[in-house]
Amino acid sequence: MTARPRALCVAGSPSAGSHTRALVGHIGGLLEQRGFAGGLADLAVLGLPPSHPDHYWSEAPHPVGQAREFIEAVLGSDALVLGTPVYHSGYSGLLKSAVDLLPSDAFAGKAVGLVSHASGPRGSATACEQLRQVVKALGGWAVPMQVSTVSADFAPAAGGQQRVLDATGPVHARCVELADQLAAFTRAMRGAGVTGAGSAEVAA
Repeated sequence: MTARPRALCVAGSPSAGSHTRALVGHIGGLLEQRGFAGGLADLAVLGLPPSHPDHYWSEAPHPVGQAREFIEAVLGSDALVLGTPVYHSGYSGLLKSAVDLLPSDAFAGKAVGLVSHASGPRGSATACEQLRQVVKALGGWAVPMQVSTVSADFAPAAGGQQRVLDATGPVHARCVELADQLAAFTRAMRGAGVTGAGSAEVAA
């Protein structure tokens, strides 16, 4: 029996319960509907160490357990979703620091979806465009569809404790298209014998 493909969704906001987390979680649910085993790396709660030159150039396992688990989860995935808030028309420093923990081929053979959240439409897509260069540098393939949201695209869940993406609006339709593209590319790569390297998960 062929193992289910694995998708890791990375929420790059330093805020717990952020719009970014809700957005990548929404896409993660769509990927599960398409047969993926899901995983979430919420950088607001993982407590990853900053990148350091001693580890950046080393082939030895990272000495910090949380970093090792995050690296293993990325390497063990077949597809990724990178989500970021938009700060000064760029992606978050927290996401940059996490990516800098990874080996240079960490995204090889993986489809990557890019999503961002901004307080307004101006510059909201810029962070995704910047992340395309990062994905390319790590050997991955960023799917054509990208999703950018603003606060009006969300509504509080019951009790007001969690943000939820409006599943009836145009942003949801873009999320569906992104999930379809990730699924199609991952199926094609797995058919060609290219899969993730393991089965590690990161718990939020």
